Amino acid sequence: MSDQAQPTLTFNALSKLEKAAAPTPFTFGIGNKVIAFPDPLSLTPEAAEKFMAAMESSKAPTQMIRTWLAAEDADLLLSKLNMRQLGLLIRQASEHYQGMLGDAGEGNASTTD
Repeated sequence: MSDQAQPTLTFNALSKLEKAAAPTPFTFGIGNKVIAFPDPLSLTPEAAEKFMAAMESSKAPTQMIRTWLAAEDADLLLSKLNMRQLGLLIRQASEHYQGMLGDAGEGNASTTD
């Protein structure tokens, strides 16, 4: 019997699982261009948290677009959409990602007495 623990899952196996389960990123068609939002699952955990927080915040939607999209894509969206449309677009993208990632839930955790 060996005293050395064997891993249940390896990094290489995890990478293969990730590629097989990769969802599609949120995309938006405008004119003849398709704009792809970042895939939070491919970002570092810290960057993904920042991205999702930006998506869910309504404080600075133009800053969110300029931070997370390519400059050309951001310029196109911000030149074509009014503020209501921009808010709706970001809300749809956020819902897409929440469906993929799940949400934090609401209410108190269950307890036993």
